Amino acid sequence: MQRLLLVLLVAASYLLFAGGRPWTLAPLLAIAAGAALLTSRRTFAILGSWRSLDLALIALLTAIGVQAMPLPASMVAMLSPHRIEITNATRLAQFGGAPPEWLTLSVDPNATLVALATVALGVLTFWAARATFSAGGSTRSFCRALAFIGTVFAITAVLQKAVAPRSVLFMIEPDARSASPFGAFVNRNHFGGWLLMVAAPVAGYFVARTRIHRFVRGRWRESIGQIMSSGIVFTAIAVMAIVGVLLVTLSRSALAGLGVAALVGWRLGRPRMNIERTSLPGTLGLIGAVLLILVVFVDVDRWATRVAESFDTTPAPLSRTAIWRESLPIARDFWLTGSGAGTFSDAMIVYQESRVWVGSMRRWAHFNNAHSHYLQVACEGGLLLGLPVLWALVALARLGYRAVRSDKGEMFWVRIGAAGGLAGLAVQSIWETSLIMPANAVLAGVLGGLLLYRREVRPDAGPLTPELSTRPVRVKMA
Repeated sequence: MQRLLLVLLVAASYLLFAGGRPWTLAPLLAIAAGAALLTSRRTFAILGSWRSLDLALIALLTAIGVQAMPLPASMVAMLSPHRIEITNATRLAQFGGAPPEWLTLSVDPNATLVALATVALGVLTFWAARATFSAGGSTRSFCRALAFIGTVFAITAVLQKAVAPRSVLFMIEPDARSASPFGAFVNRNHFGGWLLMVAAPVAGYFVARTRIHRFVRGRWRESIGQIMSSGIVFTAIAVMAIVGVLLVTLSRSALAGLGVAALVGWRLGRPRMNIERTSLPGTLGLIGAVLLILVVFVDVDRWATRVAESFDTTPAPLSRTAIWRESLPIARDFWLTGSGAGTFSDAMIVYQESRVWVGSMRRWAHFNNAHSHYLQVACEGGLLLGLPVLWALVALARLGYRAVRSDKGEMFWVRIGAAGGLAGLAVQSIWETSLIMPANAVLAGVLGGLLLYRREVRPDAGPLTPELSTRPVRVKMA
């Protein structure tokens, strides 16, 4: 049941417009809470090696809650002296009235509560996913469901882009004229991040399936029949479709993340590859899949233009470097407590200096996000949020590396895929803010669970890994 709720959460978070509307957070949180509470003792147990990461996530949630909590106005003025400037610019002043005695550190507490709900959704999903996969027997079926969901939604997104390019899920059109919707997302880079996080574990599952169902020398007919009936072909098609649609989005940040995911997967999986030597049919199949993706999905001319734009040094008022440069004063003035999670757009009303008329939107351009999640956390959270985030990232990297090194099971490559997907997302976050979308927060939580889950040992079962036992094992030869 917990696994089904997790699959439902992944699908619902996408179908509910990727969680882009605030009202969608309530049903998503209900599903995540239901999945977590089914095995509450296992889900919320802060034990062992997981304790450091769990405490960091709790500290992060607490810090965001503090930003939205009413505090004495004198304390807020001391902790965040520049808050009043943004408040005066974004709210109508109350002339003739007494100044409020209580204020929040956030310049927009409602936006901060939405951000808190999104972070809580990701954390609950992570805890539920870790508990689900630790229970055993669900990793394979979940990966199959994820491959199906990813393939269907990727293909549907391409059809939607061809039939109704301005719509989101064929239903609504975004208000911003400059928006480039793709699938359930208003921003194609955010959709690229979603596809990246689906492709990585599914690709790992494909590798795991090929290692389980190998070709037998001299028995090509039996081997091919076994592979056709095992689902390897469907998984391969799913990987090609998802990666192909990622390339169709023309998202340079997602492509960079995909490349990093592949490199991380290769580096972490190299010791295992030295033991499980890749067969010639698998190598040829991989080369053929890459060539097929290039021929079918890649628009070489448009990608060449996008890459050329990346190396263009001509100053542009709407470039990422301009946005980063004008974001730095926010991080400097709100270095301690931040302007409030989810309030970057409010702060930019005061701090934005560039004035650029965008003809397609028929209005002046407004920087509503930092185009770098790391910089946005610095602006919105200061040290109050930055320290728990850094703590969580370090704990995740350390625990993830340890989990990969100790895994000797068949689903090792799924864990490698999850590690690669999270690494790719971390690289994409240099240029984008994909994790502000609840659908991406859900997938990040799922990947965290796939990376860190630990199989529970049944009373009647033997050791899970060689590290758990030093007793010799007798092997009876046929």
